[in-house]
Amino acid sequence: MSSMSAQRPHFSLREVTDLAKKLYGITAIARPLPSERDQNFHLTVESGEAYVFKISSAAEKRSILDLQHAALDHLGTEFGDGVWPCACRTRNRKIITRINGPDDTRYMVRMLTYVTGTPLVDTKPHSPQLLQNLGTFLGRMSRSFERFTHTETQKELIWNPDNGPDVIHTYAEHITDHKKRSMVEYYGSAYESVVGPVLPAMRRSIIHNDANDHNVLIADAEPDNPTSCRKQVVCLIDFGDIARSYTIGELAVAMAYAMLGKAEPISAAAHVVKGYHAEYPLNEQELEVLFYFVIMRLCMSVCISAHQQTDEPENEYLSVSEDTAWPLLEKLRGIPPSFAHYVFREACGMPPCPQTPKIMRWLESNGDAFAPVMGPEADLTKALVFDLSVGSLDIALMEDQADVHQFTDLIFSRMKKAGADVVIGRYNEARQIYAGDLFTLDFDEMPERRTIHLGLDIFLPAGAPVYAPLEGTIHSFHNNTDPLDYGPCIILEHQVGGEVPTFYTLYGHLSLTSLDGHYEGKSVKKGEQIATLGDYTVNGGWPPHVHFQIVTDMLGRKGEFPGVGAPSQRKVWLSIDPDPNVIIGVPDRAFPATERSREDILKARHGHLGKSLSVSYGEPLKIQRGHMQYLYDESGRAYLDAVNNVPHVGHSHPRIVRAGQRQMAVLNTNTRYLHDHLVNYAERLCATMPDPLKVCFFVNSGSEANDLALRLARHYTGQQETLILDGAYHGNLSSLIDLSPYKFDGPGGLGAPAHVHKLPMPDPYRGLYKGYGEETGILYADHVREKIDELTSRSRRVCAFIAESLLGCGG
Repeated sequence: MSSMSAQRPHFSLREVTDLAKKLYGITAIARPLPSERDQNFHLTVESGEAYVFKISSAAEKRSILDLQHAALDHLGTEFGDGVWPCACRTRNRKIITRINGPDDTRYMVRMLTYVTGTPLVDTKPHSPQLLQNLGTFLGRMSRSFERFTHTETQKELIWNPDNGPDVIHTYAEHITDHKKRSMVEYYGSAYESVVGPVLPAMRRSIIHNDANDHNVLIADAEPDNPTSCRKQVVCLIDFGDIARSYTIGELAVAMAYAMLGKAEPISAAAHVVKGYHAEYPLNEQELEVLFYFVIMRLCMSVCISAHQQTDEPENEYLSVSEDTAWPLLEKLRGIPPSFAHYVFREACGMPPCPQTPKIMRWLESNGDAFAPVMGPEADLTKALVFDLSVGSLDIALMEDQADVHQFTDLIFSRMKKAGADVVIGRYNEARQIYAGDLFTLDFDEMPERRTIHLGLDIFLPAGAPVYAPLEGTIHSFHNNTDPLDYGPCIILEHQVGGEVPTFYTLYGHLSLTSLDGHYEGKSVKKGEQIATLGDYTVNGGWPPHVHFQIVTDMLGRKGEFPGVGAPSQRKVWLSIDPDPNVIIGVPDRAFPATERSREDILKARHGHLGKSLSVSYGEPLKIQRGHMQYLYDESGRAYLDAVNNVPHVGHSHPRIVRAGQRQMAVLNTNTRYLHDHLVNYAERLCATMPDPLKVCFFVNSGSEANDLALRLARHYTGQQETLILDGAYHGNLSSLIDLSPYKFDGPGGLGAPAHVHKLPMPDPYRGLYKGYGEETGILYADHVREKIDELTSRSRRVCAFIAESLLGCGG
């Protein structure tokens, strides 16, 4: 392996432009481009055409440049013209020319067409769609490289994935921070022990080997659509590290750089995997070791950077990724490799946790043999399934959802009223009741909360005994004391023999005395009492219940395990934690019908609702609840509501709900009768208004209010002429559609009636006049004055000027 840094060329801008003139007959302006071991320049000619002028390291072999150009020619044929840089020929029709440097050292020179695009590192945000598109692009390239061979393989290249372990062994010593060096050596050892044995069987091919965020170019996916923000990968540049190696290395390199700076790197990587697999399917073995390949690339990067900086400390390009690579390596150390494996499998459309189907088949075939977890006294045929979901009416009507006493009273009063022996909280239920930092995740696309319940809750009074449903051993136990955590928790390990993998059962929210006398490895018999239920003072602050969960991979944890998962990782967590009712045995009839899917609801809307009732967004939201300023979808994800008919006091405001409940319980009729509330409210409202506003009209909607205002104005003036703002929407009555450009200029609209006059929307950002000073407002107001003067000159008077105080649709 050689870094070749000692033989990097050193040509001046003047020398480069002279060479371009001499060799290619172009007069150009040059500027330097960053490079690890070559010299690269951006050349611009007077016509606007641009090129990349490359002077290779003196140590570079001609066969390596031949490999690069052969690969570019191959990809240019496969992908079509204009996607890849094309080699330019000299006046002598050569692609590669040898020249003498200032010190008479021989260098090879070539020139490529310049591909326009924004580097991925400068593109924000890295949306899931863009990352998936990156994977798709690389998958197409890998599929293409299956049909490409070359005698040069760059076997000795320092960046070749084949050399990863050697790079760590040779260069880790240059990492001066002992903690960081130990981490790299740990990763290297893990790679050799896990990946080393399977390397001989892995697919190999030519790979670009450097899809870092500086080499991936991005452009608009719909350049002719000014409203589109969608981006796509258009090119991959810099073939200097091309090599023959493990095919999966192509994907691993891109994933490593796509993860840099991400709050949730595994999710970002999964988007790349999804796109790649759709174009170039990964096999089971590749998915098992993919995470280790990603980490190895990052380790190679920091090791090589440390080595090169000892030679050239002033070259900032050599450490371009180091500042973000170290935090990423530290973050990845906290992610179990098996969890990353499951996430990547899910991205490929495979069952995330491969051992779970075997475990579930065994559990299902032995369902009648399990002891009841809460004992025979808890008759599950008399179980009440309690709705704790996002759209739960019972939860919504609680005055204080954080009040454990109110919550407990609600659960057990419903149990008593139903004549039930036990109350059940559902598996795979999205819940809003998980508050606090314990359930908050800092994901990249948007902040996310853990809301998906991964176990079954069994509510019984505190002190109720808990039994082992089958034979096992104590895996671990712990008192998890954070608010809303498990409190005391016991985990049993079950090894049933044969080909059935080891699995675990978890029991949370127990009493403190439940942990007494237990030790790891202690045998537990089927039907043996292992615990009792704790009360709210010790169980995390919950009504008394046991959280029962099946776990098929403990992910290295002890004494606890996530009982609630993130909606974006729902399939992964449900695969690790399959339905525990296979052991508990609550009858199917006790559970409510499955909620309708988005697709089913859309189909029903198309069949039974008018087309005028449109659905927003490319992927319509299924909203289950509104509370204060937020709307919540079926997974519990919150959306700040700034568009839903501009709510004044939010959704389901407790005071409004209580006032409505009280009045509707007594009287709900129209105004033809006498009642104190009607005149009391009118007097209070008028007291807030200036003279002479002393008369109230009570209406049911904004449409009714605007229609009434228009009728009053027309009656008073005897005129029809109305001034409006462009883009406005004032209501769904016919009279108001006529005043709403949002409607009459939209699909199916007939344009403005003759008596309606549009004025420019006063938008200081994108409007006719920009800026936030007083003069901008005056310019917009002049349009109103001019329109009034024009109508007056034609003996037509204005009836009304209508505008939203805050522009809604138009704004």
